[in-house]
Amino acid sequence: MVAAAVVLATVALPALSSVLFGAFGGTAIGGSMAAGMAAASTSAAALAAKAVAGIIIGVAISGASMLLMGKPKVANQSTISRLNLTVDPTAPRKIVFGRTAAGGDVRFHEMTNKSGEYIETSKDKGDYQHRVVALASHKIHAVKEIYLDTELSYNGSAVVGKYQPKSGLLITPILEGNSGNASKLGSGLYWKETAKFTGCAYLKVSQKLDVDVYPDGLPSRWTTVVEGCPVYDPRRDSTNGGAGPQRPHDQNTWQYYDGFNELGRNPALSLLTYIIGWRINGKLVWGMGIPASRIDLGNFIHYANLCDEAVSTKSGFVKRYQADCILSTGDTHEGNMGIITAAMGSAKLIDMGGLYQLVGGYDDLDGPALTLTADDLVGAYTYNPSAASLKDSYNFARGVFTNPEKQFLLEDWGRIEVNPLADGIPRPLVVDLAAVTRAETCQRIAKQLLVRNNYTGTFSGIFGPRAFAAQVGTLIRLVLPIEGWNQPGKLFRVVSQAESVDLIFNMTLQEENPAIYAWDDDEELALPADIRPSAYNPNASIPVSSLAASSRTITNSNGGIVSQIDVTWEEPDAAVQSIQINVREKGSDKWRTATDRFSHRAEKYTMAAMAGGIEHEVQARFLMFSGVYGPWTTVSVTAAADSNASNIIGFLDNESVTFAANSGGTIL
Repeated sequence: MVAAAVVLATVALPALSSVLFGAFGGTAIGGSMAAGMAAASTSAAALAAKAVAGIIIGVAISGASMLLMGKPKVANQSTISRLNLTVDPTAPRKIVFGRTAAGGDVRFHEMTNKSGEYIETSKDKGDYQHRVVALASHKIHAVKEIYLDTELSYNGSAVVGKYQPKSGLLITPILEGNSGNASKLGSGLYWKETAKFTGCAYLKVSQKLDVDVYPDGLPSRWTTVVEGCPVYDPRRDSTNGGAGPQRPHDQNTWQYYDGFNELGRNPALSLLTYIIGWRINGKLVWGMGIPASRIDLGNFIHYANLCDEAVSTKSGFVKRYQADCILSTGDTHEGNMGIITAAMGSAKLIDMGGLYQLVGGYDDLDGPALTLTADDLVGAYTYNPSAASLKDSYNFARGVFTNPEKQFLLEDWGRIEVNPLADGIPRPLVVDLAAVTRAETCQRIAKQLLVRNNYTGTFSGIFGPRAFAAQVGTLIRLVLPIEGWNQPGKLFRVVSQAESVDLIFNMTLQEENPAIYAWDDDEELALPADIRPSAYNPNASIPVSSLAASSRTITNSNGGIVSQIDVTWEEPDAAVQSIQINVREKGSDKWRTATDRFSHRAEKYTMAAMAGGIEHEVQARFLMFSGVYGPWTTVSVTAAADSNASNIIGFLDNESVTFAANSGGTIL
């Protein structure tokens, strides 16, 4: 179990907080209550009650509930559109965290001839196409793979597969544009030697326009798999509670890897990096630009460790939370940070007293809790056992995730169910997790959100000075006998807190329960079956299966013996139109067409042998309904001897031959 000490210790005026918490934490103070009213058992409480007279209690219940329950946003447009190259001069900048497919924004395009000279494509036919493809508006750690359509075409160091360099495909990855890696592209008239695309990661691509290489045109789908942005990790910063050279104000000290630890996939660190923001030439280009002094770095250290914790799955141990996502400067900060935060389950980012920090997302319920009683209430209170209406309740969850096994397409991660609702009507919670690349993690997160929906009870009230020891995220044990909450008290978490008057706090609490975070290996479900039909491929074809040839003889009407060859095969599926069969004498370089478009359903074709007693080769292929022929399949067969078969068993190489004979002249 992870302790909550870091979360509870990071409040304003920590010294006073520790005094109050040390004095009162865990000690229940007895008292009595009239229904809905707190008893003013001390003069201080009475004064406080007067001070808060007329104050309207609480924050809206729905808003308080959403803080720890909020639904993940749907997948952003950048996640969907990145798999195809796009030419859009107004495309926003892209941000890539973790290992995922990067952007595909074409920022430069030029056609040249064989000599590398620029041509007017409207007048002349180009021989080469040159493009600059923007991947991210920041430094990235590596380009790992590039797929053209579904063909692996770059393995991290070289062009591979059917588009090898001999095909005219050249790919040069630039991890961060600067003067040291600036170079021309194409004719050099426009993308010159000095062009450096400062601070951005991009590809320089040249393709030979060869119909033999690209018979169906240039592939439009490009999937560039990268290891993305380096991140700031306060655990590796000796000036902020860690140990190491990283500094929040110096991007050059940030890392994607530290040894084998893939820091760049840690969602807490990705979120922290987004809050700090990324600069090029000193100018903020994305992120919030919040100074480190306004971020609770101790809290982020705690959550970074939480994300790195190992959890057991059916396939072994994995990190609790990881984030692999692409974001856009065209989306709001709330939307971008929501995508990252959703990868940490029910965790939420809050701004508490001017400090950004995370709350929730893991089971800390056996950690320290502040006990409050009736004597701490100085005004009316409201308790709603169920803040969510029935129509806003859910009993099963489904959604999509980014599947690296399908080249980062969005795929269903499965379905998680809990007990039926009171009215028996099934209601789905859609949990789309664009930053999560493991189905098991999606299922684990979805269950948190589903079960959280069963514990939406909220308590709003005005509390006295002891509530100073609490902040948003603090666990509270509330002892109110009038509500039936005796020692050790009902467990809540603070979801809203505002100081109305000095040391008088208006707070909203949400109930907590260990069931929210319970997860067992046995609950992990297999991915849904992939029932989607494959995309139509006009070049698809199938080979002839079970092709065989045999020979026999028949007697013709003149009594002659005729040699025939029977060709058989297995009937193919409905995509085939007919079969073509050729034959030749073995050793010949010329085929003879036996039949061009014979019914493939017949599964047998009989033809006359070219000659009896000699070996034949037979080849066959299917003609598809698309007009494409399949590959040839070849078999051999020796034709049966017929009436015309030669009885000669050989020929003499010399004009005269001497045979051995005895003394009488008889050949031996």
